[in-house]
Amino acid sequence: MLNFKEQYNSFLNQIENRLFNLLKDKEPKSIYEPFDYILKGGGKRVRPVLTMICSGLNGGNPSEALDSACAMEILHNFTLVHDDIMDRSNLRRGRETIHIKWSEPIAILTGDIMVGYAFGLLPNCSNHERSEYIKNEFVKALIEVCEGQAYDMDFNTDKNVSLEKYLLMIEKKTSRVLEACATIGGHIAKMDLDEIENLRKYANNLGIAFQIQDDWLDISAEQNQLGKKIGNDILEGKKTYLIIKAKELAKSSNDVKLLDEFYQNNGMTEEYIPEFFNLFKNLGIIESTVEEFNNYFKKALDNLVKIKDSEYKSMLEWLVTTLMVRKF
Repeated sequence: MLNFKEQYNSFLNQIENRLFNLLKDKEPKSIYEPFDYILKGGGKRVRPVLTMICSGLNGGNPSEALDSACAMEILHNFTLVHDDIMDRSNLRRGRETIHIKWSEPIAILTGDIMVGYAFGLLPNCSNHERSEYIKNEFVKALIEVCEGQAYDMDFNTDKNVSLEKYLLMIEKKTSRVLEACATIGGHIAKMDLDEIENLRKYANNLGIAFQIQDDWLDISAEQNQLGKKIGNDILEGKKTYLIIKAKELAKSSNDVKLLDEFYQNNGMTEEYIPEFFNLFKNLGIIESTVEEFNNYFKKALDNLVKIKDSEYKSMLEWLVTTLMVRKF
């Protein structure tokens, strides 16, 4: 019987050993140092671990998915490098962002080369019969995560972001990479295509839950756990799940005025963060947001029902229940 936490940490160690040795002695240092820096910045590594878990389904061998898992982690980190530039973020995981520590041109170039490295780690037709499926999943994720970021940027000037638009954005920006992680793992395990589609739905719901939960953590977490400033989404003018729900529900003149100023100014200064927390709390949004992301986590569990029972299926269930109670 697998000890899921130990197995997670085993996959995590394998992934980090591979990532941390990937760029040894590479030149020029001006680009490979920031590449190495972002890879060593920590994080939960949920995406690559998900790839390895799914590759253990159907009697598969997770070690065969190590390079593909690392490809997905590099792809994810590429999005962070470029997102931080666009969002003007100073901190990522408690450390300076690349465009702050080095420069914007270096950060752009670092992100670009990361995509190339990620693609190069995927299997080719000589070492896996489903290499075309795997590469197609990677390309789809790359395209749609960029589309999701474009929607997110459009929201900066959109005064009427609906919940429907928001969910489309997070499906593209968060869920698509998770879907690729799960389906690539499934293809490496040579699962039936129908089962792979169930994995896709699982990862889709997991991604939506994860992002709504992230919005909630931005205002509810402890700063020393979160690794960035609490209320950062308020400062940056992000139209998060909580903001959109607040705009739907606000009735009092003070609440409406506060939200109008937020939309007009594309964000608010730090002293307003407690006011927004109280606004969300008084409108019942803090509690209803928890209920909403838990509903998506439960949908993810439901998507596993048709997957053949195995220890790795149980590990996918464990992953959901673990993420449901995360603090950062």
